[in-house]
Order: sequence, then structure tokens, then C-alpha cells
Amino acid sequence: RMEKRFALALGLSVLILLGWSLIAKSIFPPPPEPPPEAAKAPVSAPAATPPPPTAGATAAPAAAPRPSVASAPPATAPAAEQDLSVDTQAAAIVLTNKGGRVRSWRLHGYDTAGHPVDFVSDAARRKDVLPLALAFDDAGTLPEANSALYEVKRDTGPGGADRVVLSWSDGAGSTIRKVFTFPKSGGLVGVEVEAVDRGRKVTPRLVWGPGLEVEDPKNRANTYYNGQALLLESGHVLRLPKRKIDVPTSVPESVQLDWAGLADQYFAALILPAGSRGSVTIAPLPLSALARPGVDTGKELADAPTIAVALPEGKAELFVGPKNFGLLASFGHGLERAVWFSDYTLIYACAKPVFLALRWVHANWVGNWGLAIILLTVGLRLLLFPLNQYSMVKMRKVAGEMQRVQPKLKAIQAKYKKSKDPEARAKMNAETMELYKKEGVNPFGGVSGCLPLFVQMPILWAFFDVLTATVELRGAPFLLWIQDLTHPDRFWITPILMGATMMAQQKMTPTANVDPAQQRMMMFMPIMFTVMFLTLPSGLVLYYFVNNLLGIGQQWLVNRHVLRLQQAEPKKA
Repeated sequence: RMEKRFALALGLSVLILLGWSLIAKSIFPPPPEPPPEAAKAPVSAPAATPPPPTAGATAAPAAAPRPSVASAPPATAPAAEQDLSVDTQAAAIVLTNKGGRVRSWRLHGYDTAGHPVDFVSDAARRKDVLPLALAFDDAGTLPEANSALYEVKRDTGPGGADRVVLSWSDGAGSTIRKVFTFPKSGGLVGVEVEAVDRGRKVTPRLVWGPGLEVEDPKNRANTYYNGQALLLESGHVLRLPKRKIDVPTSVPESVQLDWAGLADQYFAALILPAGSRGSVTIAPLPLSALARPGVDTGKELADAPTIAVALPEGKAELFVGPKNFGLLASFGHGLERAVWFSDYTLIYACAKPVFLALRWVHANWVGNWGLAIILLTVGLRLLLFPLNQYSMVKMRKVAGEMQRVQPKLKAIQAKYKKSKDPEARAKMNAETMELYKKEGVNPFGGVSGCLPLFVQMPILWAFFDVLTATVELRGAPFLLWIQDLTHPDRFWITPILMGATMMAQQKMTPTANVDPAQQRMMMFMPIMFTVMFLTLPSGLVLYYFVNNLLGIGQQWLVNRHVLRLQQAEPKKA
């Protein structure tokens, strides 16, 4: 995942910066000061349950005899397969009466590679393995459920919703009835399913899959994951990346299940069982009952996960759309927790407030996300101004004190220059520490200057996660050549400007206690950061560039303030 590579790059950068800032002289080894490690956020694991039942594992009760033909519903006999179009404010949906499944679910206002985002892949359509199929714990139950032709009735539901009723019967006691209610506003879709197998009622599993890959990876430079299974059970969000779904995973009905489904970086298809009751099965391959007999799903769908949610009450709600935080929060059920900010507690604690603040600035002050990033950066800089000011002043004073005692330090070094034995080195260190004590200098006082670095790194990482996880910023333009803040700057203009501001800020930072070789190494840092930021989202580069500009201004104020203090000292003596 890109987050891990980004964390590694930042971690290496922090290590280098801390090493350079802590070395006052090569003769004084710096105290170990490792960068803070973000703690792994606790992730809920599915309760230990036996593997999902198979045809051989669950025997169907044989006690219920077939009802007589006279008492059973008549067999349905639609003339041909029929497509049903449903249009809401959010999406254009096409159902098929073959199995009562969904053939297409295209969102309004979201494109990928020049085409509307579609939650049903071309491979799934070609193989006729479509979402909203039904599965059962016993593979021998209602084998016709996803291949039979259903009778269709349409009417208007509450609030003008489009209601589609699909029903099937074999005339011998087996029936299925599916009801989908699509609100015109594009809200949660109501689902009702009744299934009877040879006269006995059975619990259906509503299926989404195989897979969820609505983005075009060739078109989206920042698509880092797709086909992820996720569910909210017992108050915890469990996320299973596609690469880790190598065996069937089950969550029992005994736990509270608010929702479960599949998601990619910006979109999700989630099933909300009525009463938060229902077991879940996540399988690495399409369930055998979903494909027509003899149909090979092939390599295209070989690693596509499928999620099947049991509906004990026969009812559910369905969300299929963008992971828009505000939209999901308005639906309740904790749906907004489907938005991924980070797997690390520290970064999550920064990323979510950063996003909420950014969204508030965008909604109330400016309508451009790039300008919102700039204003939020200014706000964060003002919030951290006291900490930055204290650290900068402290570093500047220590640098001045070190510069004042440099001649005496060099004299001590020259005295023991030709002595290489440990005893001589120990004497040199003792005399040096005595000099510091006599002159009232703390050579490690500048360590406090690293405090802003500890604060800036989590915020920088938080901006990265916000720009790569929130659909609100997907495709958001800034100005001129930056037409998507979640994509890299294709002309490298902002990364180069960012590197130039880093170099200018380093030139303004006092380095009296750092030898020339280390100073040359420090000047390499802006080049390294510039190269690293070439492939990162332009919105992240914009944040760091503006933050550097503000840092330059604050460093100028600090340098003037310390200079006045130094000039005033002789007058006080």
C-alpha cells in the first residue's frame, strides 16, 4: 500500500533530520532520539466460527413433503429476459429479471477513464455473475434462484420511490420474491427477500460481487487498493484487503452486524441487514451458486472477493455509491466509518480532524479545495505558532552561544588532536563539558527545535491520507495546470517550488554548531524531498509549500528578535 511507502520515506527523512540536528560536534555523540512510531490501531477480527457450510456439510430437512400442485403457487413463465431501468438522483440502474440481479449501476457525476463509474464490471457481465444474487447455506437449495426468469411488477412506493417486485415459482412449492425500493433522492435502497424451498422457508444470503473495482487503474494514478471487504460488527470496522482473502471468512449471526460489503478507495457497496442481524461469508472466489452450470469464471474473476450477508428477517437496506463522509453520516448506522483515514491511531487522530476542518473551510469560506488547503495551512500554522516560536528562538540562542565558545572549543580540540588513546579522548570530553558549564552553554539545548518536526510529520501524513481517501477531493481542481489535487503535478512546478522554499529556510537557519561536511549533507535534504514529492498528490505538495513559506516568514521574525536580544546584552552588563 502507498501509505507504507510514504511512511517509510517520511521515517527515513525524520531520522536524517534528527541526526543532523542533534550532532553539535563530532566528538559528542548525540543522545539516541528515535522518531515516534505510530501505534497500530486495533482492528477487530472476526469471531472464531466454523467455515461456511457447504452442500455436503448441511443436510436439507427431508420432513417437509412437496405440497400438492393445487396448493402451490403456479409456475412463472416470462416470455424472455427483460432489462429494467431505474433512474434516481444518484445513479442509473439496470436490473435484469434473470435471477433478479443488477446488470449495471452507474453513478451520476462520477467518471473514470471518460465513462460513468459502474459498480458492475464488464467481466461480471460477460460471465453472467452479477451482484444482488442469492446464496444459501445449502448449495442444493433453490439452484434456479439466479438463473430463472422472474415476473416483474412495478409500482410507486412511499415518497414516490420506484418499487420493483420480482417473483418466481416452479409450481411445486419453491418460490422467491425480491422487492427493491429505490428512493428518488438516491438514498438507501430498500430490499425484501422471501425464499421458500419445497414448502419450507429458508434464510437467503444477499450477495454483492464478485469484486468491486470501479476505478480504471490506468487512468487513476493514485488508486492504491480495490476489492476490499469491510464490515462494521460489534462496534468495530474490519477491513480485509483483497490479497488477504485467500480462504472463506465467516462472521456469525451472534455478533451485531451493522453493515458489510465491498469497497475500493472512493466507493462502496454495503448491505445493512434489518435489526443488525445476519451472518457474513467472505469468499475469495464467486460462490458456485452464482454462475450458470458449466460457466468458467476464468482468471478475470479468480481473485475477486464476494460477500454474502444472511437476512434472517428477510429485509435489508443497500448503499451503493461514493464514500462521501457527510452523505454517509446522514444515513446513520455508522456508515461514515467506511471512509478509511488510516490504520494508525496517531495518524487517524490527525487525519479525521484535518478533513473535517478542511471540509468546513470549503463549505463556509471558499468553494475551491486548493484555496481551502491554503487557508487551513495558515490556520494550522497560527495554531502551532507558539510552539514553533519557542523552538526556533531556542535553536537560534543555542546557535549563538555555540558560536561564542567556538574559539575555546577549537583550542581544546587542537590540544588533543594528536592523541588517539581513549584516556586522552576522555580528558578532552571532560574539559569540553567543563567549558560548557563555565560558560553556561547547553550544547543539546537545540534539541527542543525538533518539536515542530514531531508535530509536522503526523500532520503531513494526515494530509496525504485525506487526499487519497476522501471522494470529496477526487477530481477537485485548483487552478491552471492543477486539475486534480489528488494527482501529482504533471509539470513538477509545485514540487520544485517546495524544494526551493526548503532550501531558503535552511539558509536562514543558524548552523554554527554544525561542521561544513554536515552542512553540505543538510543542503541535500531539499533535493531528496523534491524528488519524493514528484509523485505525491499535488494537494499535499501545496500544503507543504505554503507551510514552508509561512516558516520562512516566522524564521525571519525569530532571527530579528534574537539579534535584538544579543545586541541588548552588552548594554545590560
